[in-house]
Amino acid sequence: MDLFLVMVGFITGFATYMFFFAKKNSDEDDSISSSEANTGQKDIKPLLINTLNEMNCEPEIDDEDKNRVHFNYQGQHFSINIDDNSEFITIWYPFWYEIELDDLDEVSRVSKAINYTNQRGIITMCYVINNETNRLYTHSQATIPFNDYIPDLKHYLGQYLQWFFQARKYFEDTKMDIMKNELERK
Repeated sequence: MDLFLVMVGFITGFATYMFFFAKKNSDEDDSISSSEANTGQKDIKPLLINTLNEMNCEPEIDDEDKNRVHFNYQGQHFSINIDDNSEFITIWYPFWYEIELDDLDEVSRVSKAINYTNQRGIITMCYVINNETNRLYTHSQATIPFNDYIPDLKHYLGQYLQWFFQARKYFEDTKMDIMKNELERK
């Protein structure tokens, strides 16, 4: 399964790169006078909002940061950061796991499981320590291309969101394996 995820990630990345490379070369051959086409910049927020609506995610633009969109997918909270000067978005799956900082063994397992998981897939995990609450929180993120050149954006975005769940499952399985190994050594 791990090799499958790595292969799918590689193929997706390679295909995306080749698509943009081919599109860039074809754009250079055409003489387009629109300033939007000449800068290569597009407003992808409406495209993202429409795609999320098609997925029944009910997107909401953040009140404080207009370049952040919040939504729920399969009962979990996600947010997406949009850069006005880029055709890439950053998807965040925040606060999906938390533990007390006093549980040093579990903190160690979490950091190891995150490191192993980050080596195996396209979703990046991190943890944040909040000393005020005395808790450790985990987050996941991925930065991906997102524009109207990509066919079937609903399926494309949905597949990436599914990979967040797969990465979380891999993290949980890895953390359990680490715990089993610790128990076997005792």
